[in-house]
Amino acid sequence: MTLRKIVISTLLCGILSPLTSSAKSLPKEHLNIARQETQLSAADPSNSFIAMATAQTRENTPFAQMPDILTEEATIADASASKIINYASRFLGTRYVLGAMGPSAFDCSGFVGYVYRNFGITLDRTSRQQYLQGEKVSLGNLRPGDLLFFSSRSSGRGNVGHVAMVTEVNPDGSCKFIHASSGKGRVTYQNFPDNGYYQRNFVGARRILGTSLAQNSTLAQNKQ
Repeated sequence: MTLRKIVISTLLCGILSPLTSSAKSLPKEHLNIARQETQLSAADPSNSFIAMATAQTRENTPFAQMPDILTEEATIADASASKIINYASRFLGTRYVLGAMGPSAFDCSGFVGYVYRNFGITLDRTSRQQYLQGEKVSLGNLRPGDLLFFSSRSSGRGNVGHVAMVTEVNPDGSCKFIHASSGKGRVTYQNFPDNGYYQRNFVGARRILGTSLAQNSTLAQNKQ
């Protein structure tokens, strides 16, 4: 029996007991309503009746201290990452210029550095240097705000020459990133993997949020 079923069974026992003991004192129409609600709750755990009972039980029993294991594994973008991504999206369409650090123009590392710097997080200047910062993360554990690194025509295959920022992670492990693209000449979105250029030239991913680089950022200060 799953934990969800155990919780529901426990709740129903607590609900049915007072209904049974006080059945004689309830008006017939009220008793029928209570029975109907109980039947609906047993058939559909999402029913508002069971939701209310669950909330009350968690407030007054040891369940009150139990984490919501039914939802804690859902993929939800961290609030800090959401702020960073929303800020980065303001620059969609901004032109690409090699060596530019913003805000009127960017190259790839200039764009990522500019966005993070707005939140008090300092990254090194080039994509190759940024690849040595933060913490390594696998593609299967990507989160919004993570950085993706690619080789480029100028850097040579296998050598870091381009950087992008993850904006969305899908249930199947694919993602979307934002970057200053030299090919398109502007800040734009790109799906990944793409069965093309970026997939062939992927080098690795790094995490900045939640690492020592972000400890003194405005995002960390707002959480205190």
